[in-house]
Amino acid sequence: MTAPQVLYHPVTVFAICLLCGWLLYQFGRAICPATQAIGDKLKTYACGEEAPAKSFPTAYHLFHAAFIFTMLDVLALVIGTMPRGVPIVLGIGYLVIGLTAIIILLKD
Repeated sequence: MTAPQVLYHPVTVFAICLLCGWLLYQFGRAICPATQAIGDKLKTYACGEEAPAKSFPTAYHLFHAAFIFTMLDVLALVIGTMPRGVPIVLGIGYLVIGLTAIIILLKD
């Protein structure tokens, strides 16, 4: 492999971006002032009202709706951008499989 092929390989680009992000994080950590707990400085503030810390239950009731929307979006994108040389049977098969998955999600 040549140097540009190695440099532009997705794994190399990801590693370089990860390293740059980590270096930026370390730089920010180095220049930030130390946090000091003075009085109520680290206390939760909500528009002047007392806001005691609570744990909120996780709710995934909108997960199915978001997942179905994402699947419909991807189906429309794939079907809408199919090249001309692809047999129509492949597009119809992809559509049938996607819609079957959406129907299964709706029953759940």
